[in-house]
Amino acid sequence: MTQPAGSANTLALMSLVAALASFAALQYVAFQIAGGVFQYPLDDPYIHMAIAEQMRAGGYGVNAGEYAAAASSVLYPLLLIPFAGEAAQRFMPLVWNAVGLGLAGYFWGRILWLSGYGAGRIGLLLALAGPLALHMVGLAFTGMEHALHLAASLAIVLGLIHLLDRGRITPILVAAILLAPILRFEGLALALLAAGVVVCRGRIMAGIGLAALAVVPVVAFSLYLTSLGLDPMPSSITAKLATGPQDSTGSSSWIASKLSGLAGRPQQILVVFLAVAAALALFRGVRHSPRVWLLVVGVLAGGAHVLFAKFGWMDRYEIYILATLAAVTLAVAGISQIQMAPLLPAAAMLVSASFYVPLLITEYPKTTRAIEFQQGQMARFAKDFLKEPVAVNDLGLVVWQNPDYVLDLWGLANHEARRLRLSGTQAFWPDALAQDKNVSVAMVYARWFQAGLGEDWVPLGTLRLRVRGTYLGAPHVQFFLTDDIDPAPYLALLKDWQAGLPQGAEFVFAEGIDG
Repeated sequence: MTQPAGSANTLALMSLVAALASFAALQYVAFQIAGGVFQYPLDDPYIHMAIAEQMRAGGYGVNAGEYAAAASSVLYPLLLIPFAGEAAQRFMPLVWNAVGLGLAGYFWGRILWLSGYGAGRIGLLLALAGPLALHMVGLAFTGMEHALHLAASLAIVLGLIHLLDRGRITPILVAAILLAPILRFEGLALALLAAGVVVCRGRIMAGIGLAALAVVPVVAFSLYLTSLGLDPMPSSITAKLATGPQDSTGSSSWIASKLSGLAGRPQQILVVFLAVAAALALFRGVRHSPRVWLLVVGVLAGGAHVLFAKFGWMDRYEIYILATLAAVTLAVAGISQIQMAPLLPAAAMLVSASFYVPLLITEYPKTTRAIEFQQGQMARFAKDFLKEPVAVNDLGLVVWQNPDYVLDLWGLANHEARRLRLSGTQAFWPDALAQDKNVSVAMVYARWFQAGLGEDWVPLGTLRLRVRGTYLGAPHVQFFLTDDIDPAPYLALLKDWQAGLPQGAEFVFAEGIDG
């Protein structure tokens, strides 16, 4: 294939700069809207930083002396260990997401160049628009491991292009196959499919070795969890995938839920890209090209995500496979004998942009303000005023750098809470856990607990959010006293804390409480 004119790094550098510049602009706007306070738009980065704190101390979990697999990634908590226990740790997720976004932008541009899109108008447009149209920038904004996983996924595509065009297994392919699964468990599908392509191209032993490189670290991590007395699958995955009491309706319920899920816009966008990949496979010059393997990998991995993986919650779960499908379809369209073939993936990218870019502009800048006004204030009360064990159902900010015990009633970091919640058979089960952990105060979304919290729990009041909180579990947090003790000392603490609430939040004392 004839390479395009211009420097090999032109598109890569343009895409990298566009991605990081957009990311910086989004961070700045969110910082200003939040009143000059830096926050992440979700509480999840703080959970991972809390795990990093415990790992540095020799444990694994969020509370000292209590094991819990609350991380959704094998590798990410390790990357957050630097500065653990210090204020500077707050910025480690920001740094790693900037790194992940920069790498993703660079790999995106390299894929375009290797696929015949030169430094002309089309190539530059795809390079500059890709990070926004495919929601790479929004993904990095979440502060989680997803941006690094995205970079690893695009690196697999880039490595496969080198393999299929030149027969070379590059270090970048090896590194990406190793890293993708330990960054996100969904990465196993793409990594194993890439290893399978290596086998099908006649490099049998190399392919088997790459498959082992993907699987062995994940298996070793599962064995490590079981050695701690935990389940082999992280609780952060099982707790999030199961949203209520388990049922026994069987596979028909699962199929129905998947079909109903296709009504979501992100699912539909992914299906559009899958259709584009299938259509390209019918083009002349594609079926007999080695690059047809890119379509095979993209369709199989994309189909697996639709069937078995998660969507939503700031759309962070599906972007790696969305970008992968965009990359493989553009890579194949670029070598097609049909000049208009690139219009298919370009049109799919336009559909993607029509959904994700408005979210990035209208919703995302406000998210950090909501976290600061709700969970930031919960953390301030727990750590600066209460200074004793507390129960919550959203861990993040409350548990990070908190020397006191935090009871996770949702079950990300507490196996018994997760078991009781999912069983749905025991009324008022949070009360028994609170008594066991000597927890006198709970700050929770009460409506999440249909079986009840505690028969004798005394409402103290409600923290109400007066700004939009799209990605919060609920706009209001109820505060309870779980023990039959004098509420006066706690009311005094709440009054002192209430005085420092920002204008976007208010605390309303419960009826009958002398607030």
